[in-house]
Amino acid sequence: MGPAWQGLRERIRVNGLHRAAANSGWLMFDRLARALLGLLVGAWVARYLGPAQFGVLAYVLAFIAVFHALASLSIDAIAVRDLTREPNAGPEILGTLLALRLFAGIVGWGAVVGCVALFSPGDTQTLWMTIIVGSVLVFQAADTVDLWFQSQSQSRRTVVAKLSAYLLSSGLKVLLILREAPVEAFAAVAAFDALACAVGLWVAYRYMPTANAWRRSWLRARALLGEAAPFILSSLSIAAYSRVDQLLVKALLGDRSLGIYAAALPLAQFWQVIPLALATSLAPFVAQRKQSSEAGYRRALVLIFRSFFYAGVVIALFTFVISEPFVRLLFGPAYSEAAAVLNLLGVANVFCFLGIAHGLWLVNERRFAVRLYGTLLAGLTALSLNYLLLPRLGVIGAAWSAIAAQVVATFLINFVLDRQSFRMQLEAIVFRKF
Repeated sequence: MGPAWQGLRERIRVNGLHRAAANSGWLMFDRLARALLGLLVGAWVARYLGPAQFGVLAYVLAFIAVFHALASLSIDAIAVRDLTREPNAGPEILGTLLALRLFAGIVGWGAVVGCVALFSPGDTQTLWMTIIVGSVLVFQAADTVDLWFQSQSQSRRTVVAKLSAYLLSSGLKVLLILREAPVEAFAAVAAFDALACAVGLWVAYRYMPTANAWRRSWLRARALLGEAAPFILSSLSIAAYSRVDQLLVKALLGDRSLGIYAAALPLAQFWQVIPLALATSLAPFVAQRKQSSEAGYRRALVLIFRSFFYAGVVIALFTFVISEPFVRLLFGPAYSEAAAVLNLLGVANVFCFLGIAHGLWLVNERRFAVRLYGTLLAGLTALSLNYLLLPRLGVIGAAWSAIAAQVVATFLINFVLDRQSFRMQLEAIVFRKF
């Protein structure tokens, strides 16, 4: 092995890239495994329930997803950054965040039940399903443990816990299909999965705890919430504009159309686990580069932008090739309309990938207002286009609205509010510095 190769290995080791790569590998395996299993089992569930009943379940899950941003406080990247920079403050950061998330989860649970009761009066089936599934907003507070492992590049310790829980809940779904269970039973499994994950994370933490017991700090809570407030509002807006299509499809087109649209979504979202896992693992590395070298930090971000964007392009092309046979194979002829929706959602993924990479810049530059205004504008775009296009184009209109919202939120908003990152994005896409 030559000196040049040895030198490269040493630079990678010193810069911490080897830890990021290893951690990313574990996260990738976990998320891809769960996404693949969820896709296959979810398709079986959709095929068993049929578009109409699957649409009812998708409606409940869409409402829960909107409030998940409130329950999680959208603070993961900030917490990992602070845990990396202030390792001795770990117990205080984690203890404070756990208390905040438990409180937010309870508030979110009550809010989502109230909203469903308001928007679907007299629909007791949907209300009870929401009460059951809404408990996941409380159980998700256990993901605070995962942030500790992420900051230590030890995500492998949570992979077994989460994947085991997911395997168990997926097995229960298969059993329910074989026993011809009603749709309410599948809602209960969603809550069970969140509870099992929480228990698994608690067990994993016992093998690698912080040096001191977790503690709460009001000053730390104020600091975290103050910095995270734009991200919370932004995430609520993202959740709203990414789910408003499903809510409006049900309201304007009915349960069956929502079932068709909801069948295409996991096929498109399956690929998003790749940039999400990479961004999570790269976050500590990018934060360190920011502190050590501004020029190196910017070069690293341009490379990340480029890699994420063109990975999205490749996946969009691949999706276009396989969409029709894949939908027929997984969901059956009743869901054939989902293929055309999937093709367009693949295009939306290109800008979604770029937006995930852009989040690393926003966190380290503390440009949270850019994300907030971008997602608010994207939400208005999605809402208005869905109202305009759904009656004319059906579920295809929701897919076109999703593309427009992603372009606005992750790219066009930067031209107005963040010219630096806009130039970096252009440089990444066209291979020319601006």
